[in-house]
Amino acid sequence: MKLLSIAIQLVVILFAIVIHETSHGYVAYLLGDPTAKRSGRLTLNPFVHIDWLGILFLMLFRIGWARPVPINHNNFKYPKLYSILTALAGPAANFLFAIVCFLGMRYFPYNLFVEPFSKSVIQLLDATASINVMLGVFNLLPIPPLDGSHVFTAFLSGRYPRLIFWLYTYSMFILIFIF
Repeated sequence: MKLLSIAIQLVVILFAIVIHETSHGYVAYLLGDPTAKRSGRLTLNPFVHIDWLGILFLMLFRIGWARPVPINHNNFKYPKLYSILTALAGPAANFLFAIVCFLGMRYFPYNLFVEPFSKSVIQLLDATASINVMLGVFNLLPIPPLDGSHVFTAFLSGRYPRLIFWLYTYSMFILIFIF
């Protein structure tokens, strides 16, 4: 039973990561950057987004990563604004997906199904919502290479370049400390 639970969580995490990365590429595409589309990254196919080392870390340490979607900020009409919108697209997609899961839990027609099936569906929706909220919140941290760092950098790079340099220099140590 524990192995099944881990397998389900792994699938849910992979799906959440795929939605997250695809959203970055899709928003960038809508804002004028065709880089992700040209590289075949506007897809929900998980194998296109998987970083195998990130998946190994996910299985071993419960924290992992995907291949970042390529984005060329030079294609944006308003690079600073569009970079922020593109960075926020991943966490926003995770939060929207979590909301859909919460609504599914709230309005699931329990009485139409046998109890074990209804419980399983609710548990799956709950796990999916929780993982998507955690992924969205985690990615909003202003630590490189997370999405929040792009927003942070866009606002502070002109005023505090030394802080940004320090943050990029020590970001891996900060992330390790958080874990």
